[in-house]
Formats: sequence, structure tokens, C-alpha cells
Amino acid sequence: MIAGGKVKNDDRAHVVEAARVAGLDSFDTPTLAAVERRRLQLWAMTLLLLVAVTLGIILLTVIESVQLPSWLSPMAIQGGFLGLVVLFCGYAIEKEFQLRRLAKLLVEEMALTAALTGRLGEVSALLESGKALNLDLDLGDVAATILRCARELLQGHDCSLLLLYGEDELRTVKVAGESAALGARVKVGQGIAGRVAENREPVLINGLVEHHGERQPVSILPSSAMSVPLVNRGQLLGVLNINAQPGRVYTEHDLRAFSLFGEQAAIAITNAQLFESQQLAASRNSFQALHDGLTGLANRSLFLNRLDLALSRRRQQGKKVAVLFVDLDDFKRINDSLGHAAGDEMLVQVGVRLKESTRAGDTVARLGGDEFGVVIEDIESSDEIYAAAQRILDGLARPFTVGGREVGIGASIGAACEDGVMAEQGPDGLLSHAAIALHASKERGKASICLFDPSMKAMGLHALDLETELRSALEMKQLRVHYQPIFSIDSQKALAIEALARWQHPTRGLLNAGAFIPAAMRCGMLDSIDQWILESSCRAMQELRESRDDIVLHVNLSPMRFGDPGLIRDIGEVLDRCSMPASNLCLEITESSILRDTDVTAKLFADLHALGARVALDDFGTGYSSLSHLRRYPIDCLKIDRSFIDGMNTDPNGRRLVESIIRMGQGLNLEVVAEGVEDASQLQALEALGCARAQGFFLAKPMSLEDLKGLLAA
Repeated sequence: MIAGGKVKNDDRAHVVEAARVAGLDSFDTPTLAAVERRRLQLWAMTLLLLVAVTLGIILLTVIESVQLPSWLSPMAIQGGFLGLVVLFCGYAIEKEFQLRRLAKLLVEEMALTAALTGRLGEVSALLESGKALNLDLDLGDVAATILRCARELLQGHDCSLLLLYGEDELRTVKVAGESAALGARVKVGQGIAGRVAENREPVLINGLVEHHGERQPVSILPSSAMSVPLVNRGQLLGVLNINAQPGRVYTEHDLRAFSLFGEQAAIAITNAQLFESQQLAASRNSFQALHDGLTGLANRSLFLNRLDLALSRRRQQGKKVAVLFVDLDDFKRINDSLGHAAGDEMLVQVGVRLKESTRAGDTVARLGGDEFGVVIEDIESSDEIYAAAQRILDGLARPFTVGGREVGIGASIGAACEDGVMAEQGPDGLLSHAAIALHASKERGKASICLFDPSMKAMGLHALDLETELRSALEMKQLRVHYQPIFSIDSQKALAIEALARWQHPTRGLLNAGAFIPAAMRCGMLDSIDQWILESSCRAMQELRESRDDIVLHVNLSPMRFGDPGLIRDIGEVLDRCSMPASNLCLEITESSILRDTDVTAKLFADLHALGARVALDDFGTGYSSLSHLRRYPIDCLKIDRSFIDGMNTDPNGRRLVESIIRMGQGLNLEVVAEGVEDASQLQALEALGCARAQGFFLAKPMSLEDLKGLLAA
């Protein structure tokens, strides 16, 4: 700006000096009109002088009576007049040259002023364009502003903006004017725009420029066009094109101005793309914050929010909101047998089934693990709740394809419907009631539906307290192992012992396994308790084997661990730590559990036998197993369920059934143990039927390790 001002001031000084020389020093601002007036004045004076001299010469020639001084001759006078004319003509010619030079300077100054005015207009337009571009952050708005400002700056006929997609393709994202480039795609290096993108150099084209696509009339084809790359911080963003109005020809100066504008446009596009990516990331983060990352369903936070909105929304009289709490049955078996990846795949498919089984307006959420929730609005009766829950169970009843194999899974559902009290408690209270109903549903059996009843709350709170206390029982060393001997009926000698879990509760006293094992299953602690019982009882066997190395330890194995790939390793490590032979360990498995997944069960039995451990089939007669199962699985022992022993002396059929089990076991070379022997008559009857072993309160109650030592030493 300083250099430009100096040049302008120097030019102005030359003009003023030329004006003074030309005799225009009285004009403050020389103009072409003033120069023309001065020229008219000069030539008018010259003409008058010539006329006057001519008249003087004529008079001197015509009038002879005029007496002249002796020293002044007529020839001298004529010569003087002619000299005066010549001098004045020379002066007039010199002034003419000065005036012409001044006129040229004025014309040049006017052209320079017009050029500077145009440049200032372009600079102003660039500045205004920069401001306009920086006002927008939306990429679509920025593109529209770029094209509008480009047309205003360079009086273009039409413009197009192409952005880079991937590494080698330009796509037209916006056009302005009657452009035929809308929707065009150009490879980098191909066509004018592609070569501009490849070389990253602006291009000026003068001559007719035809658009791709439909041919346009010659009358509206642009005669000049420019294309500039959009580059910011070394990164190619796209290409900006402009076509001139028909008849206009762009210059190198226009190309420089367009290139400067392109730099501003590239910055604006970069900012818009950054803003767009930030908005996309914020939207993604917002979605992730309110949705489950695995299934894409609403998470607990969004579920409670939707439930709160549903409870606060005004509805027609008699219509209410209900919540379904869905928990998959034996889902851990999927994880243990097929792996966690298969378990995740199962959860995703369950989410899809739940969406398919519910209405479009219902909210389906994954609350955590294998637990799901459903918000149902406009419920008029409990029948509708049961119908909605049954649709879910029916949807889950179809087999799932997981890990390349078909797998079946069921679910238990607890439901709760709002009433006046629940409405005051809010969404957490309603969900809590549905959870209580779910616990009741689990206790009734699998694949069942239970609707919350106020009487369940006390039981639910009791179960909740029990689960909470049980979580700390292991750490507080409140769990105990009691042992119940298995006797030989003939010799009355203890041949084996069964390890049974007990809980020394700080306020409720000693609790049997039946009082807390269901709670352990619900809160996922059963595996930990089973492992602790195995470890503790094997350590106890170290002491017992000092006097009785033939004693066999029976430990119950939860069916939930059947598919655990680390089960055999864990058992082997415990045996190694306790220096206990595997042949002294017998794992008891309930008859009903072997019916679930025969392939997994068969592998488990084979692995246990390969380890050297023994297997007993517990509660035999209650699980509807067939003889084929006894033949298929490597079983060492049958334990007749106590329900058959109770009635064998009063029910002839019961007695014959016990006898047939004994005979079958003997025929298969299996040990047979009668459980639940409560009196001498039962023991005598078993002895008469040929049963070799028995277990029950009549023979010995479960006892501590110290009491067991005393019993074995007697």
C-alpha cells in the first residue's frame, strides 16, 4: 500500500508540472476539458495575431501617404511583422506539444485511476468474500457462498465446486448459474479440472469452452474460463471453476485474483469439514452415550429417560405404562461352550428378535449382560402385558444360528405396571418392581412370565439382601464345608464323604445350601462358590488321607460350568496343589443336567475320566434320562434320589422301582448309593434289595471336618 501510494503521488506531480508548463497553473485540478479550452485560447490568439499582422502589412502597402521615420523602412516593418508572427507561431506550436503531452498524461492518469479503482474493488470484494466465507460453518452453506462470491467478484456466468473424494476422484458438490457440471465426477488427471487437481496449478482458458453433457447453444457458450485448485496446508481439497459471461475475456490479472479467492475458499472448506467432522463425532459420542455398543439398542440411561417421559406423558383414562424385564436363561452356557464372541453374536440376534416382537413405539433396551428391558405404553389390562411378554418368548423360541450351529435359548420375564404408588416412585421404582417379578419368574422355572404383585416386594427385598450379603460372605470367610459320609451297608464303614456348602450367617445362623445357592446362581457367584468348595474339601482330604487314604471325596458340580473350557484345568490344578490323586475325587452331576447339551456333557465326562476322576449321577430317577444315556456316558456311580427311598416301605411300586435301579446299576457295574435314608427300616429294606451303599441322616448328618475326623477314627 505504501509503494502504491508513492507511485501515485509521483505521477500526480508530473501532471501538475506539465499543467504549469502548459499554462494551467491556475487550475487546481487539470482536466482534459481544461486542456482543450487552453488549446482553443492559444490558437484563437494565434489567429488574431495573424489577422492583425496581415492587416498591418496591407495598410502599410496601400497607404503611401504615411510618413515613416528615416531609419524605419517599409521592408523593416514587414520583416518585423513576419518575425513576430514566426515567434508567436513557434510559441503556439510549443504550447500545443505541451498540451498534447498533458492530455496524454491525463488520459494515462485516468486509466491508472480506473485500474486502481477496479483493483480496489476486487480487493474489497475479496475481503467481503473472506468475511462471508468465515461466517458459515455448514459445508453446504460454505459451498454456496463460495460460488456466489466468485460470480460477484469476476462477473462469471456460472461456477462449479468439485471436492476430492478418496484419493483420485473429484465430485461436483455445488453449482451456481446455468452450469452443466452438476453431478459430474472427474478422475484426477483427466479433463481440465482433473489436470488442475493433479498439477495444483491454476489454468486460464480463452476461446469457446464446451460443457460435458448436453451441448449448449453457441450464443451462450463461455468464451473464457478459469480453474484453480483448492489447497490448504499442502492438502488438496478440490477444484473451483468459473466460466465468463459471453463476450468477456479473462486476463492473467483475473486469474491471480481468482487464485487468491481460491486460497480463501480452501480455508473456509477446511474449517467447514473440520466442523462437520466434529459434529459427526459429537453425534456419534452422543449416540454411544445413550446406546449399547454391542446391540445398538438403548442403554439403561436412555431406557430410564424414555420410561420417565412415558410416565409423565398425559394419556387417555385407563391406559398405563408397563415394563418388561427380560433375562436370558442359561446364557452363561453359551459363553462357556461356544466362547464370548458367540455370546456377543447371540446378544445381537436377541436384540433384533426383541425389536421384531415389539411394537414400533415400544422402547427396547439392553440393561446389562444378558438382561433387556421393554417399555410398553397405553396398556389397559394385565392380559395385554402377558400377550406382549408371550410374543417375546415366542420370538426367542426359534433357534439362533451362532458360530455356524443352531442354538436354542429361552428367557424369563418379569413385568410391572404403573399404579399410583409406582408413579410417585418414578422409573427406577417401576423397573425395580419388574426386577422383583423377574426373580419370582426365575424361581417358578425357565421361560416363564411373572407380573409384579405387592406381596413380592418383601420377598424380593429379602432375596436382594441375601444376595448383597452373599457377595461378601467369601471375603468374610463365612462359608463352611460340612461333610456327610457315605457308608457301606454291610460293614457300616464310611467309604466316601460328600462335601456340602454351608453359610455361617452372622444373624441367621448356619444356613443349608438350599437357602443361598439359588441366590448365588442369580448373582453369578455359583462358580466361585463351587471352586472354593472344591479347593477347601481337597485340602481337608490331605488331613484325612493320613489315616484313610482310600476315602473318596464327592463334590457337586454345577451344570453351569459344563461348557467352561478351563474347568478340567482348574480341577487338575487343585488336585496338584493338594497332592491328591484324581481317583479319590468323584464329581456329582444331577441327572437332569445331562439332558441339556449331550455333546458338551459327553466331552466333559470323557475329560474327567481322562483326568482320572470319577463321575456320579446324582438324584437318579428324577431327570427322565434313558438307558441310552447310561450307556453313552462313562458313569461310575448312581445315587438314587431320596424321593424313591421315602416311599419304598409303603408303596410296593416304589420298592420295585428302587429294586430295578439297583439291579440295573449292578448290571452296568456301577456303584449304587441310596440317598436320604432316614430310619432303620429303610436301611434294612435296602440291604435286602442288595444295595451296597447308603447316605442319610439315620447314618450320619453333615458335620464339620473335626467331627468327621472323630467319626473316621472311631
